[in-house]
Amino acid sequence: MKINTKYLGEVQINKEQIISFPKGLLGFEDHKEFVVLSMEGNTHFKFLQDIHHDYISFLIINPWDFFEDYDIELPDNQLNSMGIFPEKNTNISIYNIVTIGKSLQESTCNLLAPIVINLENKKGRQFILDNSPYTTKHRLLPKGEE
Repeated sequence: MKINTKYLGEVQINKEQIISFPKGLLGFEDHKEFVVLSMEGNTHFKFLQDIHHDYISFLIINPWDFFEDYDIELPDNQLNSMGIFPEKNTNISIYNIVTIGKSLQESTCNLLAPIVINLENKKGRQFILDNSPYTTKHRLLPKGEE
């Protein structure tokens, strides 16, 4: 199927790529179906694109590409409700949303609300971490780094 995207124009996807977010994303609770799209020539950034609304797209990263000490604990009962069982080594991906600043050095990442995707059943959920040292605006690159 073809979808229109905010940044990549028209893109061909297959139904197996569609990720269902039963609760939507924070602030976008009515938007339930997304796809993760790669950026040509860039392995660090991807787009989380709403398949029904081309204007809804989030820039996302694997947090450990930028924050190697990122450490999170997610409630087992909520992971289990997504079909994720740590003892079964469920195949998952974790992403965080990036907010682009005037420059890459001013861009920030929301480490407080990771997006977890069960790659086996294509279910996703955005979590808000409890008692966390993280915020919604961590600098993507430390000052002075390019």
